[in-house]
Amino acid sequence: MTEVMLEKKKRPYKLLLLGAIIVSGIVLHQMGILDWYRLLDIGEKYAHTWWFPPIVIVVKAVLYMFAMPGSSMYWVAGILFPPLYATIIVVIGGVSGSILAYRFSQNMSKDSANRIQSSRFFSVIRNHSDFLTLSAIRTLPNFPHSVINYGSGILHVPMTRFLLSTIIGFTAKGYLYTAAIHHAATADDLTDVIQLETILPLIVLTLLFVIGKFFQRKKLPEQPIEPEQETP
Repeated sequence: MTEVMLEKKKRPYKLLLLGAIIVSGIVLHQMGILDWYRLLDIGEKYAHTWWFPPIVIVVKAVLYMFAMPGSSMYWVAGILFPPLYATIIVVIGGVSGSILAYRFSQNMSKDSANRIQSSRFFSVIRNHSDFLTLSAIRTLPNFPHSVINYGSGILHVPMTRFLLSTIIGFTAKGYLYTAAIHHAATADDLTDVIQLETILPLIVLTLLFVIGKFFQRKKLPEQPIEPEQETP
């Protein structure tokens, strides 16, 4: 009985810590502490080494794991490396960080999962966590990945669905963004890099996913999410 009571007392602290991490990431971003120029200065000296690209991947993964914006790594990778190489770095770092964030939020909310998942806010997310919707949100420009990563972890969205939509989103965004940044950097002009021409394909891809979901719902009844089975 004592163990049960202690377990109940611990539950709010994990949720508070999870919320504090998200808020801290937003505050750090707004304060400009996460300055990609600093890493770029180092990168200009060591970009030719074998160990610098893995560092960029690790930094991006850690940022996403703790709900901090990892978009700064698009600039670092896009300026220092060719578009295809930069895209690989962005995808590996983004997908790895998203999986870490998924598992982290899943573990942190485990004790209160039932209460959280039954809330109205997460009920809305649950009803829109199919593959096409996740893919659409992943490719939508400027949408915070932390919302998808943490929400999917808390709701136990199946890993296969989560992983495939994450790969699609980071691949599409990674190539378009890094290619635009790289071409602008080689032309010595970084003003207005992300223009309509860059984000238009992402918007079109997002609309295609939305249209696909519309026709899917017309043909098939909406299926409830089956949470990922926990390993005993």
